[in-house]
Amino acid sequence: MNMIKKIIIAALVLTIATSVLSAQQQELTKEQWQQQVTELTAKRNDLKNTYNGLQKEVADLKNKDAEKSAALKQCQDDFAALQGQQEAPFKALSGNIDAKLNELSRLSNQDLYARRAELDSIQTWINAERQNPLSSIKSNEEKLNELQARLDALKKSLEQVIASGQAVQTYKVGTWAKDRDCLWNIAKKPKIYDNAFLWPKIWEGNRDQIKNPDIIHKGQILKIPQKADLTKTEKTALRRYWAKKNSAATAPAAKP
Repeated sequence: MNMIKKIIIAALVLTIATSVLSAQQQELTKEQWQQQVTELTAKRNDLKNTYNGLQKEVADLKNKDAEKSAALKQCQDDFAALQGQQEAPFKALSGNIDAKLNELSRLSNQDLYARRAELDSIQTWINAERQNPLSSIKSNEEKLNELQARLDALKKSLEQVIASGQAVQTYKVGTWAKDRDCLWNIAKKPKIYDNAFLWPKIWEGNRDQIKNPDIIHKGQILKIPQKADLTKTEKTALRRYWAKKNSAATAPAAKP
């Protein structure tokens, strides 16, 4: 603003000086002198009006700048508040994922295969967090990349286990009195199938050592087939099992 004022004053001084010089070069009549004074006064008024207009523009720009600065600060404050609200849950969850990855990395090949569904759950969480705007914060982005790298390493190990044929899960039978182990209860265990109705899969997968599915023995090492719906063969075996049970239940009692 000071620079504009200086320019206007300099222009006014230059105009007056030019007029004075011109007046010195030639003798003016009273009417001519009066006309020049009128013209200079008009020019001065125009310059003053221009100066006032420029001052108003500067004031308007300052007001707009202040408004934008206030809006920017409000955005920064809102973002900081949002970050503070979300940062704690993110750190807590990422800490849980970190601990889970540590636990899974210490498992044997068979146990890792049995808990492979947990790898998918971790991947789902990481994918969801990457959609969070706060994932663009450098520290959060670095943490997600670290967790993803560790998860990828476990996935690769699992692929190698499956390719090598070591992925067959097993279960060591306990006692009925202590463990309540029977095919129904074994299939119901969360680490097996979490579904008791899939017990025929264990029976069919261990026909070499289970002749009667109602009878298993302590210490038997049972192979646990991969979780899936019952196959046609397993359904057939189940129907025959119940048919035999019903036949035995309806048979006449033996004479004493």
